[in-house]
Amino acid sequence: MVPIPGKGGHGWFQSLEMMNVILQANERLGAALARLLPRILTQASRDPNSATAGAFDRDWWHYRIRDFPSAILQQAAWTVFLTADHPAFAADRAALTQLAAAGARFWNTRALRHGAFEEYYPWERGYPVAAFSTRAVLKLVEAGVVPADDVRAGVAVAAEQLLARFEDEAANQQVAGLAALALIRKFYPEFVPAAELAAQAARTLALQHDEGWFMEYGGPDLAYLSVTLDALWDLADASGESRYREAVARALRFLHQQVGVLGASVGMLNARNSDYLLPYGIVRFLRDGSAEERGLAAWLFTTLYGHLDAPDHFLHAVDDRYLCHYTGHSLVRAWQLVRQLDAAALPAPVAPPAGERLLAGAGQLLRLGGATEISALLALKKGGVFSARLGDRRCADFGWIVRCGATQFVTHWWGGDWAWRQVADGGWNITGHLVPHSETISTPLKHVALRAASLLLGEKMAPWLKSVLIFKKRQSPLAFERSIRFAGRRIVVRDELRGLRPHMDILPAPRASKRHVSSADGFHREDLALAHGVKRERAARREGAAFRAETIYTFED
Repeated sequence: MVPIPGKGGHGWFQSLEMMNVILQANERLGAALARLLPRILTQASRDPNSATAGAFDRDWWHYRIRDFPSAILQQAAWTVFLTADHPAFAADRAALTQLAAAGARFWNTRALRHGAFEEYYPWERGYPVAAFSTRAVLKLVEAGVVPADDVRAGVAVAAEQLLARFEDEAANQQVAGLAALALIRKFYPEFVPAAELAAQAARTLALQHDEGWFMEYGGPDLAYLSVTLDALWDLADASGESRYREAVARALRFLHQQVGVLGASVGMLNARNSDYLLPYGIVRFLRDGSAEERGLAAWLFTTLYGHLDAPDHFLHAVDDRYLCHYTGHSLVRAWQLVRQLDAAALPAPVAPPAGERLLAGAGQLLRLGGATEISALLALKKGGVFSARLGDRRCADFGWIVRCGATQFVTHWWGGDWAWRQVADGGWNITGHLVPHSETISTPLKHVALRAASLLLGEKMAPWLKSVLIFKKRQSPLAFERSIRFAGRRIVVRDELRGLRPHMDILPAPRASKRHVSSADGFHREDLALAHGVKRERAARREGAAFRAETIYTFED
């Protein structure tokens, strides 16, 4: 028997002899793609006689509720081309290829406009949109879908921007940008000097921590790590350099041990709060990995995609924008690759070993229990928020919110100011200060100001917007201390808030994070209830400026 701890840790299949778990997961992925691909095609302007032909921003070309097309969505042209391999669309290969070529040519026209490349506001000159969209267009050039001369002018603009800038806060974007540069050099070597590409490569690979993760807004994020894996493989293919292959192997091992704890993405315990995990960079190891890597990849793919027909699978919560972004082509490429493998040579999945491990760099405690012990991931750099499971039973705790008028002070915030230590009884103690937060609501006047500022400032707007929506340097005087102890089938949590004022209200925090990340906030079952099959008992008292609470989570039989 080979248990595959997918959803809830259940063995989804009886044995490898009875059913190949990898092929079964891929069949489910193929069935899901047949339903998802029409949604992607709906986003495209499919009228060849329209000036918008090939645009994939439906809000711009069809609904006309946006005043510029978001060029990052042109990645869907690559997905549309890949779609022709699916049996449901094979008869339409010529039409799909023509639409993909139209998408690349539309990208080229937008790249030549003042302020390209745009994603969130006009005249943005955004780094991620240049990185991801250029990579996708050049993959179409590589496949012969569009001649290199048809997009040469746009690629020249992209090369200039990608060489002049470096994204060290979101490594997935930088790795995608480096992959785009490697592809540019492959087809237009005059645009990318070898020395400049080598210098960027060295800086980019330095963004990977010794633990295997890449920097994403201050820490690891599994969703964006899976995006990085895809781009690293493209880099290895375009350059033939082994250093990219070594980086992707380290990332695979980190991903394997993380997913092992909860049998799924770790969601709000990520630095960027993302739930999904892309498959291509994982399944690529099934073809090109060592024996060990192939076993790890087999376990990850079957764990993450073996229960794809479950209603609460993360893929069903990915919206149309992100299907047109990097999600769509990763799904199709993974499905294509597995179909091409020799079924008789597929490896047995290798699950992570049980045990407890502190990843100090990531600021995480991983606790992988056996069949009768609690597994949990504790985010020490997020004020001690955690998720835990035992079989089908799950619970999560996201700390507290202190509300004072329009301002909320939160414990659930990724940052480098939290301190932690292990205590004598084996538990963990986390201390720090709450972060103040006020909501930024979109209004017409704010958008008028944004348009005016973006015309004048372009890409210089991005750091300021990130400081408003994502990064917060300030701390409040409100102190927080949390102790967590695992005891058999129970988790005991003791919290203390200090520095409260009489008019402040104290609320248990929901799953939602106040730290804005565009690709996060997809629906999750924890949005409705934080405990499933777990009894939660809480006793709390407030005394002057202090609040204390003890919460006991009991995993019932």
